[in-house]
Amino acid sequence: MLVCLTSYAAAGVSITQEKVSQIRPGQTTEEDLVRTFGSPATKTVCPEGETSLDWFYTAPISAQNYIPIIGPALGGTQVKAWELWVVMGWNGKVRRYIAYQHYANGETKRHIEYGHYAH
Repeated sequence: MLVCLTSYAAAGVSITQEKVSQIRPGQTTEEDLVRTFGSPATKTVCPEGETSLDWFYTAPISAQNYIPIIGPALGGTQVKAWELWVVMGWNGKVRRYIAYQHYANGETKRHIEYGHYAH
């Protein structure tokens, strides 16, 4: 007898546009971010006294995503993951940030951006 169990896990604390919109460059501190988004998944000390903080949130994938052809019509392209990247300045306050939405269909959308990013 073969038994299969399926489950899902949501990673991290929920990231939403409402929460990201509360970030105020020059005012928001790392403590504020941790209170809102939980501990960052990664923290990197960068040159010139900057620190990079990253958060990821993955929502469970709904059953519609597994239905060929009609899955997208049933909501299978809803946002399934968020990524938030924040650079803290030497003064301990947000210098710049960017948030991405990752969709179940593979599409990625740059959602909110503040600051200058080299390309």
